[in-house]
Amino acid sequence: MKLEVLKLYSAFEKQPKEKKDLIIKVAIEEFVKNGYEKTSTDVITRRAGISKGILFHYFKSKKNLYLYLVNYVKDFLTELAMEEMKKIQSDDFFERIKEIVLLKQKLTVQYLQETQFITDAFTNPPVAVKKEMEEIIKKHYEAYQEDFLLKHVYIKDLIQTEKLREDISVDTAIRMTMLIAEQLSNKYMAIYKNKQMDVMSGVESLIRELNEYLKIIKYGIYKPE
Repeated sequence: MKLEVLKLYSAFEKQPKEKKDLIIKVAIEEFVKNGYEKTSTDVITRRAGISKGILFHYFKSKKNLYLYLVNYVKDFLTELAMEEMKKIQSDDFFERIKEIVLLKQKLTVQYLQETQFITDAFTNPPVAVKKEMEEIIKKHYEAYQEDFLLKHVYIKDLIQTEKLREDISVDTAIRMTMLIAEQLSNKYMAIYKNKQMDVMSGVESLIRELNEYLKIIKYGIYKPE
C-alpha cells in the first residue's frame, strides 16, 4: 500500500495483525453483502469486537474505511497475481493466456470475497466515493496495464509475427485478446456474485469458452497454413 495511504491510517496500521485482519475481513464481507449505502458500521464493530469510537479513530468515516479497503485489496490481489504470473513459463502466446486466466480464476476461488469487493468497487463505484475511485482506477490501470500486463502477460515477442496476416498488427492481436480475456473474467465474476453457478463449475465453463475464443483469434490473425 502507498506510503501516503499508510500515513493516513497510521493508528490502524499500528494494531496487531490479527486484529487488523479481523476488521478487514468483517468489513469486506459486509460491503460485499450489503453494498456501500446499506453497510452498517454498527454491525462491523459488533462483529469485529471493537467499539464504534475505535473504528472511527482508525478511519474517521465509513467513506475512509471503504477507500482503505479498496487500496488494501487492490494491492494485495495485484501483488499476489503478479508473483504467481511470473512463475508461468509457457512460450506460446495463447497457451500462456489460458494459463494466466486459469490462475486468476484459482485466485478468485481462494479470495472470493476480496475479488467480489474490488470488482464491485471498480465496475460500479458507490456515489459517495466516485471521485476518489476514478483516481484510484486511473492510476491502477496506468501502472498495471502498461507496466505489468504488456511485460509479463500479453508479451509481444510471443506472437509469431512471421505467421501474421498482412492486415493484422501485433498490437491489434494483443488488444483483442486482452479485451476478450478481461471481459470473460468479469462475466464469470458476475455469475459467481449472482450465484448462477458455483465457482468450481464456473472455472471449467470459463476455460471451455476461452478456448473457443482463443481458437477464433489464433486462426483469424495467422495466415492459413
